[in-house]
Amino acid sequence: MQEKIKDFLRHPYLEEVLIDEDFINLFKRVEKIRHYIGFEISGKLHIGSGIITLEVIKQLQDLGVETTIFLADWHSWINNKLGGDIDFIRKVAISYVKEVFVACAKVVKADPSKIRFVLGNDLYQENHSHWATFMQVGMHTTLARIKRSISIMGRKQGESVTFAQLCYPPLQVADIFTLQVHIAHAGMDQRKAHVIAREVAEHITINPLKDKNGKIIKPVAVHQRLVPSLLAPSKWPLSEDEAKKLLRSGDMKMSKSKPEGAIFVLDSPDDIRRKIHGAFAPEGDLTYNPLAVWVKMFVFDRNQEFFIKRDKRFGGNITIRSWEEFVDIYEAKALHPLDVKNAFAEYLIEFLAPAREYVGGLRGDFARIEQELSQRITR
Repeated sequence: MQEKIKDFLRHPYLEEVLIDEDFINLFKRVEKIRHYIGFEISGKLHIGSGIITLEVIKQLQDLGVETTIFLADWHSWINNKLGGDIDFIRKVAISYVKEVFVACAKVVKADPSKIRFVLGNDLYQENHSHWATFMQVGMHTTLARIKRSISIMGRKQGESVTFAQLCYPPLQVADIFTLQVHIAHAGMDQRKAHVIAREVAEHITINPLKDKNGKIIKPVAVHQRLVPSLLAPSKWPLSEDEAKKLLRSGDMKMSKSKPEGAIFVLDSPDDIRRKIHGAFAPEGDLTYNPLAVWVKMFVFDRNQEFFIKRDKRFGGNITIRSWEEFVDIYEAKALHPLDVKNAFAEYLIEFLAPAREYVGGLRGDFARIEQELSQRITR
C-alpha cells in the first residue's frame, strides 16, 4: 500500500497534491476515504475532462478510495450553462453526462460500478444543513477573496458577475464538507476553491471533516494536469518560460468552446483525424507543441509504445518506446509532424473505441439528448 500511495503521488497526470503529507496521513487517520470531483453540465465531454479524470479515479480506486462524480446542476445554472435551463441541465446530467463518464471508465479500465454519481439538487434536498455550511464558509472568507476566486467558473477577475455568481465559490467549497469527502479532485483551474476549503476546514462546525478519532482534518486537494488545446498560441515563437506559463495558466487549455482544439470522447474517427491533422506542431520544436504533449500524456505516460507508419523514403516504419526517445528523434527533425499526426490520430481512434462501443449500445434518452445538445450548441 505504501508503494501504491507513492506511485499515485508521482503519477504523471498529477500537477500537485495539497499536500503530500496530508494525503499519506489519510490512510492512517481515516477508516474509509472518500473522494469527489465535480463537473458543470455544459455540453459534450472532451478527453481532458473524461479520460484524464477517469485515469486518476482508477488509481484512487486501486487505493481503496470511494470515488464520486458530482454533477453540478446548481453551479451550471448559476453560471448560465446550456442557456440557464435548469430542467435541461439536469436531464443532460443524468441521461447523458453520467453515461459518457461510464464510457470513459471503460476506456481506462476503471470500475464504473464503484463510482457514485451525485446530482447537486439531490444532495441539497437530502442535506438541509448544507446551507448552514455554505454560510459558515462565507463567514470565514472575505468578499475580496471570493472575487479573486471567480476564475474557477471560467471568468476573469474584474469581470462583471451577478451576485448569484459570487455565491459560486463558497457553494463549491461547501459541497466538499456536505459530501464529507477527504480528497477534492479537479484540474489546476479549480485550485483557488480548494485552497479556501483547506483554510476554512478548522472553522466548520456544521458538516466538518473528522478523522476516526473525531479530530477535525483538512481536505486534501488533488489537481490533475490540464490538457492543452491543439490550436496555435496567439503569439509565436515563445520562450521556454512563456511556454511553461501558458501550459499551466489554463489560458490555452482544451475547451469545448473551441471545438477544433479539442477531442471529444465521442468524436467520430473522421473528426479525430481532421482535428489532429490541424494541430499546432512546429517541426523539431518542443518548446510549445501541444501535439507532442498529447503524445506524451496519452501514449508514453500510459506506458504504451508509439508505432508510426511512414514511407520508406522517409525512414520507414518506426516504433518509439519512450518519451525520451521521441524527444531525441523529433528535435533532430528525423520525425516529421505529419507522420506523428497520422499515427497519433489512428492511436486515439483505437484508444477511444470502447467509449463509442458503449454508447452505441444505449437507446432512448441518450440519443435524443445528444441530438438536442448538438442542436442547442450549434444555435
